[in-house]
Amino acid sequence: MKKIMIISAVLILIFIGYAYLCFNPIFIGKENVELTNDCNWLNDLCNPIENIDFSYGSNKIVIYTNREDVPFLPDGVKQRTLLYCTDNLIIQQAKKHFEFKWNTEDYAETTASDSKIYFFKDNKVVFQSPIILDNNISIYLEKTGWVFSTKYDALKANFAKFKPMYSPIVIL
Repeated sequence: MKKIMIISAVLILIFIGYAYLCFNPIFIGKENVELTNDCNWLNDLCNPIENIDFSYGSNKIVIYTNREDVPFLPDGVKQRTLLYCTDNLIIQQAKKHFEFKWNTEDYAETTASDSKIYFFKDNKVVFQSPIILDNNISIYLEKTGWVFSTKYDALKANFAKFKPMYSPIVIL
């Protein structure tokens, strides 16, 4: 009887630990990758991943949404902390719609976000950025600050095809 209680207690602790980590995943590896140097601003528009070919190879997009922001995810996007996609066709579509406008008006944007998006090419992070997913999709670029999606509906439709990631550990 004592063994059953100990085993039960251990299983409960493992379940609680796993549930905690699903909302607070662990990211292992180098995170500060940003390819903004390759971003060509034309008419205040930019696609920071336009020069990366995701049509072949082992590619992936991972979106981490801070647990406080999960309820504000756009309609159609799965309400999960971690979402991912490994389908090169969907990744290519997302790349096509990953266009952002630089707001050049004179005001300071002070919003911060713990949520992030990661693009992997052949299992290496080639682009990462803080992201806000709500009634608009915004990413943060170090040189310009927050930039706003010009193709919100199409990008949201791409993100709606992402699957929940059940592993609480993400290797970058």
